[in-house]
Amino acid sequence: MTIQVTVLDPTGTGAPPSSAELLRPPADLRGVSFGMLDNGKPNSDRFLSLLAERFIANGAQLYATLRKPSIGRLAPVQLLAELVQGSDLVVTGVGDCAGCCSCSVQDGIAVERRGVPTVVIVTAEFLTTARISATAAGVPDYPFTVIDHPLGSLTPSQLDQRAELAMGQIRTRLAGTA
Repeated sequence: MTIQVTVLDPTGTGAPPSSAELLRPPADLRGVSFGMLDNGKPNSDRFLSLLAERFIANGAQLYATLRKPSIGRLAPVQLLAELVQGSDLVVTGVGDCAGCCSCSVQDGIAVERRGVPTVVIVTAEFLTTARISATAAGVPDYPFTVIDHPLGSLTPSQLDQRAELAMGQIRTRLAGTA
């Protein structure tokens, strides 16, 4: 009996991934309709809610907060279509484990490819995972918003501090100085 084994080469000699050009986010949040894509990790909903409050305080309007049905899978196409429909900017995350981080990155890039600039939030512990995922998707220089790890076990006060840190990075990116 002959057994056939397929060996995959991760160094990549096949076709390069299709690249995506990043969209320019709005320079300021006033009048911007934004959507939130919650990946379902513990505390991600609370964190994104605190971040949404900051967006609203800066003049943005919340279009929708949608939650993925599974943290370790890509968002369903129809969920992304619904989010993109009414958003000028989408925020997704929080990537704080390998699987959910990769999926959040892929979701964010899928939204960008649908014509809406996106902010992808990951924790510092999984920034390398996020960069690998973005590179595989053809966007090696994706500008992640990075917060400290972990997220799931944080108190409300600690979540608020993380949201403030993220908002500072987002303001810098929107102003074009990052």
